[in-house]
Amino acid sequence: MNENEQFCITGWGAVSPAGWSAASLYEAVQAGEPLPVKEQQREGGAPMVRIREVPPMPSMQDWMKFSRMRRTTMVARYSLHAAVEALGIERLARVQKGEMKVGVIFCTMNGCVQFSRKFYAEVLKEPSLASPIFFPETVYNAPSSHISALLLSTEMNYTLVGDSAQFVSAIELATQWMEDDLVDGCLVIAGEERDWLSDEALRLFGRTAVAAEGAAAVFVERAEKGIAIKKCSRTWSYGNRMSAMEATRRVREDLLVVADGLLCDGLGKAAAGLELAESSVWADWTGSRASVRKILGEGFGVTSGWQTVMACEALGSGEHSLAVVAATGLSQQAAGLVLEMV
Repeated sequence: MNENEQFCITGWGAVSPAGWSAASLYEAVQAGEPLPVKEQQREGGAPMVRIREVPPMPSMQDWMKFSRMRRTTMVARYSLHAAVEALGIERLARVQKGEMKVGVIFCTMNGCVQFSRKFYAEVLKEPSLASPIFFPETVYNAPSSHISALLLSTEMNYTLVGDSAQFVSAIELATQWMEDDLVDGCLVIAGEERDWLSDEALRLFGRTAVAAEGAAAVFVERAEKGIAIKKCSRTWSYGNRMSAMEATRRVREDLLVVADGLLCDGLGKAAAGLELAESSVWADWTGSRASVRKILGEGFGVTSGWQTVMACEALGSGEHSLAVVAATGLSQQAAGLVLEMV
């Protein structure tokens, strides 16, 4: 990111087990009490899984009238709602009129798992009767396609398949697009939906793990006022050549931040080794902390998006002037952000 230019987050939105808004997420995390857990079993003999579901939508939204929403998976609906909240009605109208060039970056780990499971279950049962209606909604980029269609936009549109830290590195990509004058602003979105495939897979890392779903979105643009992106760390991949602990340590070194302000960490992971890496590296943080994963559950690819929205809400409310988002992903990378209200 070019530090001579100022890029700001000027809008944000979220869907989570706490509700259909960024405000509901912020209030739940501020309260500090983990949300109620529901236990569920796919069928007799299947393992019991622990989940936190998104509550029913409180009211009909205008975007639900969009023709593409008639047959979509929940991850597309969550993501579209968060994107509209991040843009706001007035800015959405400007984009639809072609007055702004807005790019879309969608991040996910599991993708459209509900329709994928339904489609391939039908293929295995009776291939000749498998419904082709399901297939377009099984691909990873289905949600981002719906979002650009609602925006009436033909601008840059990427889908990034990564782990729970992907959202943070996507913000860096958004600033690169603007540095190259490809877009005027960029929606960065993450979304996940629950299904027994991912719920039972999570259980392999810890039987007490709680699976969650939802979406998060931020709108990034050049601006004089807003929540400035003061620093994006390099995205450090971990694996055979570098441990998760070392990758997390390098993120903190990149951010060059003192132990002040609000730390929106990624603690609450089921994998003990990853939990230890993050808790150890940030152990000496003396400022405030917010751990969205402990309150909302394991959101997979949306988790660092929820962390970022939490940071934006805290800065927007005036409670803090600086916030750090620290994300050590579940399988491949670590990254971080420093945000400041300007």
